[in-house]
Amino acid sequence: MKVLIKAGLALTKDSPLRDIYIGINNEKIEVISKDEPEDYDDAELSIGGLDRLVSPGFISIQTFLSLYPFRYRIFSGKLNVNDIVSVMDEKDVYYFSLLAGYHLLKTGITKIITADPKPEHAARALMTIGLKPIIAVGVGCSWSSSDWKREFKALYSRWSTKEENRVIIKLCDEDEAEEVFGISNEYKIPVLVDRSINLSRFKEIPRNIIALGGGSRKDLEIIRKENLGLSFTPSYEICKFTLGSYMPSISLDSTPRYDIRTEMGIAASRLLLTSEEAYKAATIWGYKQVGITEGIERGSLTDLIIFEVNEPPSFPLDKESPFESIIYSSYNLETAIVGGEAILDGGVPLNIGIKDIEEANKRIEEIDEKYRNMEKD
Repeated sequence: MKVLIKAGLALTKDSPLRDIYIGINNEKIEVISKDEPEDYDDAELSIGGLDRLVSPGFISIQTFLSLYPFRYRIFSGKLNVNDIVSVMDEKDVYYFSLLAGYHLLKTGITKIITADPKPEHAARALMTIGLKPIIAVGVGCSWSSSDWKREFKALYSRWSTKEENRVIIKLCDEDEAEEVFGISNEYKIPVLVDRSINLSRFKEIPRNIIALGGGSRKDLEIIRKENLGLSFTPSYEICKFTLGSYMPSISLDSTPRYDIRTEMGIAASRLLLTSEEAYKAATIWGYKQVGITEGIERGSLTDLIIFEVNEPPSFPLDKESPFESIIYSSYNLETAIVGGEAILDGGVPLNIGIKDIEEANKRIEEIDEKYRNMEKD
């Protein structure tokens, strides 16, 4: 697909650029120019204007998709997570993840690490929408398989290729750490490490660790010393010092707002990160942690999101404050391009329909009924 984008502001890999054209051909960014490229008269999609803000798609490092319909009750303690998971089947996970993916797409996320029960079905839902999933196989986590090695190898063989890895591990049991670290080194994959595990207790730690949790972790010194990854959820964070030096990523987890822009704003307003650092946490820092080297530059396969900033509350497009603009004014997502194809256009997701939403709503009612019956018993 050939795409021409006109942008008033584009957050490129090197620096924000004003009033430029971006040309995409065969999935790759082919042109970044101040002048309109002559050979894009035949573009299949021509979008944008001087009131458009263009960015790489956002990434969430840990996200619970199948819990999306119940996130308010989970947050307020009205619902037991393990109980609700116990009454879900594979189709429930798929349809609830479809709803979650719809929401995430509308907020600009194009890459998601899913740490769900029955993770393959959650990942398939994201693929249906056109998003890019990465599956985190749980080890010793609440709903992990007892034979996690078999699950990992099966999923790795189905989802990963030499060019792209889409399966990693999430470690929740310290007793399994040595074996998990060995597999991480063998397959060269990242490992999400639960906040309950203190990395300072281990002598040999893989370099591609992503420690979950922010300033509350007890092993921040070793994380800094070994240059390990850190991922946190700003709205859950209580921290008395800034985290920018760790170059962290952002995890949505199952937050009530379920909006990475909200998390970026909280990180900046609580002085955990600067606005530029908060933006990087949702893009290039998160990419780096999972081995992705993307950004808006010639030759890149970067997913793009285009915001329309022409009326309140998405107004004005302040070109002197590019990172604040995308954090606080990016309400109106117009277009999302993933793998060179538009998966959202005019603010409307192109690969999910009303029948999908109706089926998901029906299943939510059924799960609620099962949960109520469980409580009675």
